[in-house]
Amino acid sequence: MIPVLLLAKNFLRQNRWLLLAFAAFPFLLGAFLWSPHHAASQQDVSEIVQMEVRYGVVVLAFLDSSAIYNEKRSRRIVGVLSKAVTREQYLLGLLLGSAYFAVTYFASVAAAALWLIGVSDLAVGALSSMFVRGTLAALWTASVALFLSTFVYPFFAAAIAAALAFAPFALSHANTFLAPVAALLGASDSLVRSIPISAGMIAIAESAIILLLAAQIFVRRDVTVNIE
Repeated sequence: MIPVLLLAKNFLRQNRWLLLAFAAFPFLLGAFLWSPHHAASQQDVSEIVQMEVRYGVVVLAFLDSSAIYNEKRSRRIVGVLSKAVTREQYLLGLLLGSAYFAVTYFASVAAAALWLIGVSDLAVGALSSMFVRGTLAALWTASVALFLSTFVYPFFAAAIAAALAFAPFALSHANTFLAPVAALLGASDSLVRSIPISAGMIAIAESAIILLLAAQIFVRRDVTVNIE
């Protein structure tokens, strides 16, 4: 478990400036709605939170899709895998690092929303729900992007993962097993207090299965090939 934690820590260190920028992003965006005289409209905050959540999901997909590629370019991956770290642990470390990134970002989104609409039991409950739903949706999309990046160019891996996550939004009814992201984020109001438990469980289970499939493909890939 220690190698996985160290890999996750290294993932965060490599993306620390991006993480800081994304933690500040909701507050910078919220500054356009903030007023010292009254709280922002809940409808306006709901719309901006919905945009921030979906934006975060897409960014996590692009971040994870390029992780292996960047490691191969820098040759760090060869050194890491030569230290008795299995490829399964390597992928799990990358996904765990993404989880830390997602937790930080969605916590920032929630904090910025509370700053705009004020602290209340209703707001805390709704934003806690958003935090859980957003994090699970981001991790599902990131795991798909990571899986695809084991055999597809990073940009296409991220684009396909994002399409799989958001294309079902165009349907009137999407199957939860096939479209857990749509089930998690499909509410018209992003500030709802309910959490679709079944969709959350499915997203977690599918993320684990996708990660196992990615490991089976990754173990057969030659990471020593120069991609320059």
